[in-house]
Amino acid sequence: MMTMALGLRLASAAVLAIGLAGCGGSGDSATTDAGALAKATALAATGSPTGDGRSGTSTIVKLQRYQIDPTKVFVAGISSGGFAAVQMHVAHSSTFKGAAVYAGGVYWCAGAGGAATALANCGGLTLPSNQASYNSTLTESEAYLDAQSSLGTIDPATNLRGQPVYLWSGTQDEVVNPLEMADLNSEYQRYGANVHFDSAIPAEHGWESPDGELACGTLGSPYMVRCTSNGAVYDSVKTWLTMFLGPLKPRNDGKLSGTLSAFDQTEFGASPNVSMSSAGSVFVPKACAQGKQCGFVLALHGCLQEASLIGNRWVTEAGINEWADTNELVVVYPDTIASSAPGPTNPNACFDWWGYSNQYDPNYALKSGLQMSVLYAMVQRVTGRP
Repeated sequence: MMTMALGLRLASAAVLAIGLAGCGGSGDSATTDAGALAKATALAATGSPTGDGRSGTSTIVKLQRYQIDPTKVFVAGISSGGFAAVQMHVAHSSTFKGAAVYAGGVYWCAGAGGAATALANCGGLTLPSNQASYNSTLTESEAYLDAQSSLGTIDPATNLRGQPVYLWSGTQDEVVNPLEMADLNSEYQRYGANVHFDSAIPAEHGWESPDGELACGTLGSPYMVRCTSNGAVYDSVKTWLTMFLGPLKPRNDGKLSGTLSAFDQTEFGASPNVSMSSAGSVFVPKACAQGKQCGFVLALHGCLQEASLIGNRWVTEAGINEWADTNELVVVYPDTIASSAPGPTNPNACFDWWGYSNQYDPNYALKSGLQMSVLYAMVQRVTGRP
């Protein structure tokens, strides 16, 4: 599988952005995990690299339960985290009441085919035309979704009806073909979701935010881009939070009153076996910490955006905390690690959307999926869901 994926790699920068098994380098998982924990501790102690007051505590904290409004529980993600966000949303549609997906794809896009199939069909393989490889798996996805909904291995698909869903696909994306996101748009519409699809902005592969450090059409690390629309700075997070919450209080562009901390992921089952770091990040607005009922966002980064590689740039450039601070949203940012044999082959620290966990988890997109279970346990802790 690794040889096949390497043979398919025609544009290394774009392939590395999605980072499936067999693409890019690898490393010792235990060493990487320790590095991620040390990095998370340092980040919590020092705060944002820009020195803007977005700091946390000097220790790894225990993730707490907060008073979360069950109607305001959402998931968001980019690239591999976008695919994983779809999985979380579809599998746990009784819990999540909306989703924001950047450069992801249809549910169970990789099917049972593993990394090579995922590369060719869903994202990560750039062709000589500078377009991402794509073969529609929409029909197979919907059949699988319907079957699993009937079996009860995921929540009923009828829960998706009427839920707000935000989709982002840059017209210049060389990593995840815009046609893949068009399929996801069709899929959500089939199940009756209320979809807003941003598909006309000339962006490269990345998460869009006014705080992104890269120009809109730039492909590269840390995959955080800033764009304009109709001559003004765009803010995609504002767009989807308005869909989810209604009119928003103004974004806090100054020192945040909330706290950004590193939290222990191991108590939820995070380990090299599921390619997850010892520590993630959590942002808690002051009002939420004081017991006020708040909303919740689970935010999933893409490949090559793990803390041990890019520090806290995903957490601080995503532009979520600035809105969360004034609109009372607890935000959990789980973190992954790069891993290699004898553990999962995941050299670019992607979230698991093709079954790499424990060297192939056939249930990766179901509630029982190995990594899915770790992520949902975090959601249960914060929200108090059973």
